[in-house]
Amino acid sequence: METMPSISSQSLQYYVIAKKWSSDLEFFRLETGFLRQLLDRYTVRLQSEAHIRQLVGAGKALQELEGTAISDLLSRQLTQLELMAEDVIPEDTEALAEIQVKPENLMGELTRRYRSAKQDIFRLVLDSHYDDLYSVNSN
Repeated sequence: METMPSISSQSLQYYVIAKKWSSDLEFFRLETGFLRQLLDRYTVRLQSEAHIRQLVGAGKALQELEGTAISDLLSRQLTQLELMAEDVIPEDTEALAEIQVKPENLMGELTRRYRSAKQDIFRLVLDSHYDDLYSVNSN
């Protein structure tokens, strides 16, 4: 029977966290596509100068979020952890702890910025609905 190489519980924890972050990034990508469709759909309904500024800002925020380099960083980290688990490279928990800080900070910031952009977009969509309701009721 083949024995499975093992890594420390700390390295395993880093691996699980990195996999979760990768999953979160995939969800962000999917949902960003949906949010872009919302922006495209409601752009024609929001014609005030303030709304146009907000639409432009929301679009820029989505574009910035899509351009983050965290995906490559996580991919490299996962590969390194997998190689350690297979005993291809030696396990270095101290170096991993130092490396873990950067993606942790980036993911925290990305999540905060993503939530903010999403809230802004949803506010714009609600504004367009209120504008539609107001224009229908005033006629």
